[in-house]
Amino acid sequence: MTSVRVGLIGYGGWSRIAFVPALRQHDRVVIVSAAAFSEASQDRIREELDPDVQVYGGFEELLDGPELDAVMMAIPDAIHEAAMNAVLDAGIAAYYEPPLADDPDGIRRMLKRLVTADQVTHGDLEIGYASVIRRAAELLRQGAVGVPQTVHLKLRSNWAQFGGPDLCLAHHLGPWYVDGLNSIIGRSPDKVLVMDGHGQPGRRQFHSLVHFDYGGLWGTIHLNIDSVDTLETKIEVTGDDGDLVVDYFRNTIQLRSKSGPDGETMRIKPAMPVVGGWPGEAECVSDFLDAVEKGTPNRTDARMAAGLYLTGLAIEQSKETSGWVGIEEVAGLG
Repeated sequence: MTSVRVGLIGYGGWSRIAFVPALRQHDRVVIVSAAAFSEASQDRIREELDPDVQVYGGFEELLDGPELDAVMMAIPDAIHEAAMNAVLDAGIAAYYEPPLADDPDGIRRMLKRLVTADQVTHGDLEIGYASVIRRAAELLRQGAVGVPQTVHLKLRSNWAQFGGPDLCLAHHLGPWYVDGLNSIIGRSPDKVLVMDGHGQPGRRQFHSLVHFDYGGLWGTIHLNIDSVDTLETKIEVTGDDGDLVVDYFRNTIQLRSKSGPDGETMRIKPAMPVVGGWPGEAECVSDFLDAVEKGTPNRTDARMAAGLYLTGLAIEQSKETSGWVGIEEVAGLG
């Protein structure tokens, strides 16, 4: 494959500030086509991309257009399921934004399709690709805090002003943030318990607290999207010989141990230039391009993503029952 021929489905903010800058870090990519639903977005495609790029009004037209090796999708949640089904039917490698659908039933419908698809599928899960997360995971493997006992992730943002799907907040954001926890400690949870939040009608909340049982290690995710802070994500791991705190957006790790209680602050240089303000996004796109070129999935493949969505469905069930819920096995999907 001389060049990876890419089509963009959606040309709103994330495609423009993240996908396109990430693709432009590579000589191996050519953007062949792009689809956008509004005339204003279509005009931006013509202004900002190469004049040879074919412009379409919807994903169906793009998939019927010039031959592609891959598509990258950043579109409203309400049409994720329809677009993903169309791309899977077309057999084209897919880079997609969570969620798979905008309600729990739709996500369950899509999971079997996802894990049985023949083509490369790659969830856009940038947090697990960030150099600061990978360095923290390496420190834990080296015993920097002893045996980990707890891991806690806190997100604060002002996203309450934006709408969202009819999903529990921790399910909607879970693919990114549960992956962040899993990536640092190198394992996946067995069961979940949701402390239900409040703030919006339906299933979605402005505040949510979720507990995870990692089989002897306890984790939590505390989400607050109605915060005074504009955006902050920190992960704290406590071990029997120390602790570390990751500041995801500042790319820093604070590490302390019983023998060095004053600790140290490490600044971790991202492996690739940061795009869209989110460390790890450029690396995630690069890994997808590698997968397309070799024809086999990489880290964020269908089964890994399915495990995160099954965690999300357990979160939905725990919200209903107010109790611990075991997470289904991916093997049960087919």
